[in-house]
Amino acid sequence: MNKWLSVVLFCAGLFICLYPLAAKVYYNYDMSQESEALNKQFQVDSDDQKNRYIQFEQYNRQMTMNQTIEVPAVKVKKNDSDDEQMFSDDVIATVKIPELNLHYPVYDKATPANLNRGVSRVEGTSYPVGGRSTNSVLAAHSYSPYHEWFTHIDRLKNGDQVIINNFKETLYYRVYDRVIVTPDKVEAMAVRQGKDILTLLTCTPSGAERLLIYAERTTKEGKKVTPKLVLPQPMEEKSIWEKMKVLSDSWLLLSIAGLLSLMFIDRLIRSRS
Repeated sequence: MNKWLSVVLFCAGLFICLYPLAAKVYYNYDMSQESEALNKQFQVDSDDQKNRYIQFEQYNRQMTMNQTIEVPAVKVKKNDSDDEQMFSDDVIATVKIPELNLHYPVYDKATPANLNRGVSRVEGTSYPVGGRSTNSVLAAHSYSPYHEWFTHIDRLKNGDQVIINNFKETLYYRVYDRVIVTPDKVEAMAVRQGKDILTLLTCTPSGAERLLIYAERTTKEGKKVTPKLVLPQPMEEKSIWEKMKVLSDSWLLLSIAGLLSLMFIDRLIRSRS
């Protein structure tokens, strides 16, 4: 009896010890599968995706004129009781880090609710669509008992690749620098003029500071590229018939206004005579 009790207690203890690791492995696998499925839905002939992509580019251009960054609420996760592992239409991209075997959806705006779901874009930073003078900061929690998230981005070395899939294209970045700052140093997340940057952000083990990993845009093979200046989308040119219709409508309005004016003048003259 004592022998079987010892075996049961040993198995129970082993399960308790291994459960967090197993949960992380399962979560990463599940997120990877979900991200692969999302990638297949991106870069398709969808008017909604095209419009959202244009809105992202417009936001990035306007943001560089007056950038206001909101401090993300990343932290060391001691428990995951308030996690909401759900998916919705606020996924704006996926981020893949081959060196760490991570592949996650990217949610818009690093609110506490979104950070409890995974990787999120820090509000006030660029959308992950690339282009000159952009810096998309993607934040995630670390040291969660049951989720990997950005716990080990400190292991990334210069030259390691980070891949973004968005509504239009696949972007490749290479790690080139890192910094540890206090949470109030939002300038560390600012756009760098002329650069196309992706920044990964999480907290340090103590939770008192922030770790930022900088990656710069490259080709798939890792060669440096000159960031392109994203110009405003030109307005669609009207056809000759549309132009004629506008012109005819204008002349019609002018004619009616002229006729009414003449009638008013004629009536005024008659009333005086």
